[in-house]
Amino acid sequence: MLHAPEGSRKLMQLMPAVPIGLSRSGQIGLLFEDDRYLAVSKPPGLLVHRTAIDAHEKENLRDILRDHHSGRLDPVHRLDKPTSGVILFGKDPEAIDACKRQFEAGSTIKEYLCIVRGHVHQAGCVGKPLPKGMEGPPRKARTSFNPLGRCELPYAVSRYPTARLSLLECTPHTGRYHQIRLHMRHFRHPVIGDSQHGDKPQNRAFEAHTGAAGLLLHARRFAFVHPDGALVDLLAGLPEKWGAIDQATGWNLEPFRNEGKMPDLREIRT
Repeated sequence: MLHAPEGSRKLMQLMPAVPIGLSRSGQIGLLFEDDRYLAVSKPPGLLVHRTAIDAHEKENLRDILRDHHSGRLDPVHRLDKPTSGVILFGKDPEAIDACKRQFEAGSTIKEYLCIVRGHVHQAGCVGKPLPKGMEGPPRKARTSFNPLGRCELPYAVSRYPTARLSLLECTPHTGRYHQIRLHMRHFRHPVIGDSQHGDKPQNRAFEAHTGAAGLLLHARRFAFVHPDGALVDLLAGLPEKWGAIDQATGWNLEPFRNEGKMPDLREIRT
């Protein structure tokens, strides 16, 4: 649970993201900046920073942001390359540590949107232990989910005559490698477009029907308490690749395209 000191101010992002850079994967939008932090909306397909595994990649978010801020920029949380949405950078060691302590205490708010295989009818939680990184012993891991919509699309997948899908809001309460993706696979509702942990026939059929390619997982919201005591609440609008999904599914995703405004979930369902 997120708690700011009593009487503290709230630094909620009220304006749409301001274009701050351009990558081959899409536009980068500035969500928030002060002398301690910088938060942006990352397009899908862009690395957050250089890694040995993706050494062949020619660009990454942190290097692109150097044109905007030449000082220290260290990400304070994970966001996979194919995942879009809010990513927060710290500008000094104290700011970075302050945010990481909140992560460890489970006092930040992280909310994701994803489209999964199958119909999910009620809210729940997956608690399968997962490694902290790519390898290592399993540790406590927990992801809550809430269904926002369901649909059935008129095309065959494998032995099934139609494709059933659900729109979920997911909240990871721990920070494990590929946590939401692995938990949804364990729940037997893998994320659409997940080439590593998902249902490949379903992924191919969905892309052919809608034109939406890649992982359909978006980091919609991130909230934390600033070292000065203010509550910072950030929202990132859906990327362009989700544009054709409304018409195909019958869901109203327009409220999730607006930065700085929490959607009324009654507007999403049809």
